[in-house]
Amino acid sequence: MKDNLTYDAVIIGGGHNGLVCGAYLAKDGHKVLVLERRELLGGASVTEELWPGYRVNTAAHMLGLMQPKIVLELELQKFGYDVIPVPPAVHLIEGTGPFVLWHDMDRLCREFERFSVRDAQAYPKYQVHLAQVAPALRDLMWEIPFDPTDMRPANLTRMAGFAWRNRKAWTKFHDIADLMTMSAYDYLARWFESEEVRIICGYYPAGAAGQSVSIHTPGTAYFLLRNYLRPDIKEAGGAGLARGGMGNIPQAIAKSGKRFGLETRVNAEVEDVLIHEGQAVGVRLKDNNIIRSKAVISNAAAQHLFADLVAHEAAPQAFRHEVQQIHGQATTFKIHLAIEKPIPFEGLERAGYQHGNPVQVTLAPSIHYMERAYNQMHQRQLSERPYMTIQTPTLADPSLAPAGKHLLSIYGGHVPYGEGVQDDQLREKVFETVLDTISTYAPKFNRQWIHRQILLSSDYERIFRLPGGSPHHGDLSLDQLFFRRPVRKFADYTTPVKGLFLCGSSSHPGGGVSGVPGYNAARVVGRALKAKS
Repeated sequence: MKDNLTYDAVIIGGGHNGLVCGAYLAKDGHKVLVLERRELLGGASVTEELWPGYRVNTAAHMLGLMQPKIVLELELQKFGYDVIPVPPAVHLIEGTGPFVLWHDMDRLCREFERFSVRDAQAYPKYQVHLAQVAPALRDLMWEIPFDPTDMRPANLTRMAGFAWRNRKAWTKFHDIADLMTMSAYDYLARWFESEEVRIICGYYPAGAAGQSVSIHTPGTAYFLLRNYLRPDIKEAGGAGLARGGMGNIPQAIAKSGKRFGLETRVNAEVEDVLIHEGQAVGVRLKDNNIIRSKAVISNAAAQHLFADLVAHEAAPQAFRHEVQQIHGQATTFKIHLAIEKPIPFEGLERAGYQHGNPVQVTLAPSIHYMERAYNQMHQRQLSERPYMTIQTPTLADPSLAPAGKHLLSIYGGHVPYGEGVQDDQLREKVFETVLDTISTYAPKFNRQWIHRQILLSSDYERIFRLPGGSPHHGDLSLDQLFFRRPVRKFADYTTPVKGLFLCGSSSHPGGGVSGVPGYNAARVVGRALKAKS
């Protein structure tokens, strides 16, 4: 075994949260090393050249939650961080053709009048309502969760400080409680009478949130706030596609951190966490190299960390049991195609769409359509007509493919799961079902492709070590949020092993390319390192 230099902190996993955590710690003067087991940094926020000249966002595909505070403080725009705003998306609605989600509010409301004049009038009020509630939850993202059962004076002081800092949120208590407990459908039904408007507004909670849920699942109303969880600060750029691919985001973070001494290594898989007298003291790599550190921080999922990397006797059995009980099975698929021409969807000209082929199309024609797909999955069947988000990123960023060619990324569900279920035969069935479904809305689609990749939740678990294929490492449900994320009594980025911390999507506030778990963890680890020195 070779014993390497000692670091203040070593981080397991080079996803964006691990890099954010490392960059902030390095900026604060600590010596930090980030280890990534794959051949490229980024975790699930990567861009991979699957085929010559084609740069594919194999997992995360949109930049909508990355917090401006982090973008500006780490000066990421100096290092390649750039967002391309995209034209209005299109939602395909049963029986009425394409619905254009115009950026202009007045034009969008006129579009809603196709279904209900009352709903068209209610929509701006609904958006104002969400905008008023969102700041309270946005502030909570930056809090270090506490244990509400800990009555020690120091923790009581923390809880009092939390209550004071968030005192304005109490005026929105009932609205927040509704969003956290109600289904998206029931919440939207308060505002809109039209089923078409409800599915247009409720598509993200119903399918695109990366969880196996229905629009009728309690707690899904929370996802209606998604567009407001990122404050609109123009200096940091808006939401859209990452120029050059999602992989440029972690690369920019790594380059920013390098100024402060942050080190990164790829092809460096951690075999186990070294623990001495109950304290994490470093890691051993698969090649038997040992790296010593004062703190070990895991960007890997808590489930993977305590099942595979931490000795069984190092953590209490009750804690391990709770980690094993984290739920978050994804039932989604993703298909990447290299194609000659974008899909020619019908009815765009009649809908007044003047932007050529749309960069993003949502195929979720009705509430019934979504529910049927969900119910078939629960009967262990592949959805006969899956919902899907169809994205052609090369229409906005031609650099992602060879000249004159395009990439197509199709994300959707539902797909049954279980041991031995997601095999090559099911992948082929998913592929054919998806093409059949698209062809019903684009009869002139020639179904020709140059290259393809078909990914199911089991593939995301294998490739990215995402438990159940979940991008959140566990559902963002009420029982797994804030002081219960990842488990009770250890939601403050610490673990029962001294010197071992969490900084990834397992921890508060969860998944999505936001950078907040990494930022919050850096604060906790930084305080611990200063206390040691």
